[in-house]
Amino acid sequence: MELISSIKMRKAQEAAMRSRRYAFDSWKIVLKVSAHDKSFQKNYVKERQGRTLALVITSSKGLAGSYNSDVFKKVIEVTEKYGQENIDFITMGDKGARFIRKFGGNIVADFPLGQEIFFSRYSPIVYFAWKSFISGEYARFITVHTHFESISKIAATSLQILPLDVQRLNDFGEGEDEKGPEYTMEPEAEELSRAIVRQIVRALTYQIILESSAAEHASRMVAMKNASDAAKDLKDDFEFTFNQLRQASITQELAEISTGANAIEQ
Repeated sequence: MELISSIKMRKAQEAAMRSRRYAFDSWKIVLKVSAHDKSFQKNYVKERQGRTLALVITSSKGLAGSYNSDVFKKVIEVTEKYGQENIDFITMGDKGARFIRKFGGNIVADFPLGQEIFFSRYSPIVYFAWKSFISGEYARFITVHTHFESISKIAATSLQILPLDVQRLNDFGEGEDEKGPEYTMEPEAEELSRAIVRQIVRALTYQIILESSAAEHASRMVAMKNASDAAKDLKDDFEFTFNQLRQASITQELAEISTGANAIEQ
């Protein structure tokens, strides 16, 4: 199982790395366009009062170490922050869905996790979140997921996607590109902003799903390695104990034979 998990982790990691560059560059374009759109802050950055929509990504299977439990802790944090009566959930993964139902959270949609992650499969999540935010049904759209940097750097986190958390997204996108090219806006900046912000929401959501998948397989690989090492240690302990008992039995038999031989000679 460790070998299988390592192969899946490598594939998921490669997919996440390929998508990350696109997400970063998309965010830099948003920053450029926003400088020409006077309504950008009001429409896409300014905080609002209202309900929260949270996308929670977990696994559908166990044997992944603390991968799911760490996400559960973050779910509790954001629920306490916004209030259980003011937050709705979209779930990906059976573990998360069962956990949220257990504490009485409201799930408005549930998406199964597939072996392969295709953007078209999860685009309805973005469509629903975008439409609900623009209409005012929800004041914000956040994700609760596991951020993947490397096998040794995996951590559950939450990220606000709408309204745009500029500081967090700058960190996520490796900072603003100050020396990038200047753009000629066509059509108007406001219309262009709407289209590009929607696209960055799609790119970020897809990137987060990919990174969560890589983190899941990395966690499972580490858990399986730990289980294999523990089994090997247990096997060694059993063999050592068996050899001790076997040696004691042989010694006892030799002692009895020697005692019997001495008794016959006498």
